[in-house]
Amino acid sequence: MNEHVDIAGGRHPGVAALQDALGGKVRADDQTRDFYANDVFWQPGIRPLAIVFPSSAGDAATAVRIAADNGIAVVPRGGGMSYTKGYLPAVEDAIVIDACDLDSVIEVNTDDLYVTVEAGCTWAGLDKALEGTGLRTGYWGPLSGINATVGGALSQNSAFFGSTLNATVAESVIGLSVVLPDGTLVTTGSGGRRDTKPFTREGGPDLTGLFLGDTGALGFKTAATLRLWPKPLAVGFLSFGFRSMADMAGAQVAMARERLVSEGFGIDRTKASHSASVNRISDGLKVLGNVAKTGKTLMGGIKDAAAVAAGGTSFLKKHEFTLHLVLEARNDDELAVSMARAREICADAGTELDPSVPRVMRSKPFGPVRGMLGLNGERWVPIHAVFPMGDWRKVVEANDAFFAERKPFMDEHGIVYSVMSLTVGNEFFIEPAFYWHDEITPLHVQSVGEDITRPWLDRPANPAARQAVAELRDATQQLYISLGGVNWQVARDYPFRSVLNPPTWDLLSAIKRSVDPNGIMNPGSLGLADPSQSN
Repeated sequence: MNEHVDIAGGRHPGVAALQDALGGKVRADDQTRDFYANDVFWQPGIRPLAIVFPSSAGDAATAVRIAADNGIAVVPRGGGMSYTKGYLPAVEDAIVIDACDLDSVIEVNTDDLYVTVEAGCTWAGLDKALEGTGLRTGYWGPLSGINATVGGALSQNSAFFGSTLNATVAESVIGLSVVLPDGTLVTTGSGGRRDTKPFTREGGPDLTGLFLGDTGALGFKTAATLRLWPKPLAVGFLSFGFRSMADMAGAQVAMARERLVSEGFGIDRTKASHSASVNRISDGLKVLGNVAKTGKTLMGGIKDAAAVAAGGTSFLKKHEFTLHLVLEARNDDELAVSMARAREICADAGTELDPSVPRVMRSKPFGPVRGMLGLNGERWVPIHAVFPMGDWRKVVEANDAFFAERKPFMDEHGIVYSVMSLTVGNEFFIEPAFYWHDEITPLHVQSVGEDITRPWLDRPANPAARQAVAELRDATQQLYISLGGVNWQVARDYPFRSVLNPPTWDLLSAIKRSVDPNGIMNPGSLGLADPSQSN
């Protein structure tokens, strides 16, 4: 049963107004409010006054309008997979608007090659909606796509499936529908014109771009239109082992320059040991049916699955670094040329391995988000940056030296370091991650599953180690900034104002003041409308 929040012995008028207007779509009980005061890394934060679950754009507009009328901040939330305070309130008087019930696929237009979905649609949901069409978006989701939403990815930027070739999600979006901080619903791209289909982003200033990567600072996204392309018919898988990250990164960049790879990722031995997502391959028998579907014949698929089940992931740990690739082409002949060239590039410093890792990940791309915790329930949090492709060697060498110097600090606090690298379009992406023993939160239980987390639910909080991880992440951020790196998922975690030229910051601040003069939309995100104005 919902309850209005007590304020000085009374009822908060804003929450009461929300519940009067939206009924059971507003929850203000203590358990729900506690849950929404945490993200993947930061907790506990400020509890929201209430959580709103709109089921239409009209509901969302009503919620924002009532919040604005009552001086309540609005914090947008997607799939809850973030770790940068993007969906955590920064002020006491705030509501969270959760997009999970805005999950419809509005239109799949196979003639004009676009799809429009509500912002709370997951990437797994979009993938299912496109089954049988022979079409796909260029970027088609993160590994956490069973929970991660389209709107969340657009707010924070995102890369994985399809990203080596087609860059980030921002390159696939045509237009958005957004509730502004006064409750007005606007649509960008050609969908914002009278009597025009949402088929193009062009035609005047690129208003769509204003709301990409904004981490909810400028409005609440209700829908998005994405470009569709024919799904490649031929798919191949490759894996290689390397002695050093420099050897592996050099191969990744060389293949990206020739646009050979659809998606690929490189990991160190530690990640191969500690990542539950990677280690799920050792349970290959459970994915027999899914892997079989990827074979050109049923028998061929079964043979592939049997090899996966027999091999597990132990072979990964024989190499300091391993690289896992998916290549796609219009036909087998094109694929064979690309596969041969990728092998040629990687043979300079690498050893070819059985490609069971990319094969299994493609067989079920949107599996449970087991990677939110380590193999034995360790807490996990990453940090990242992207760099010009030509700077890869400088970045890798600096990263290696940085973490070698900090190994005693990590050992002291029981922190395990791992690293992953990608190429994303024309960018080099690096993502260290940290594992440590700490309490398991309700967010982890809900996301990973109670059956999996049950053995670790009594683990005590470890604030000292968590603080050490926070300090390590901050130092890593500063390193990457000094190397000319750029961050996605800025929210209230990554430095932002301090890295912008003053005129650029002034322009962004002016836009924020124009659309949100009272600073109610996710205050503090991007460092905007934050009383301290610091990062």
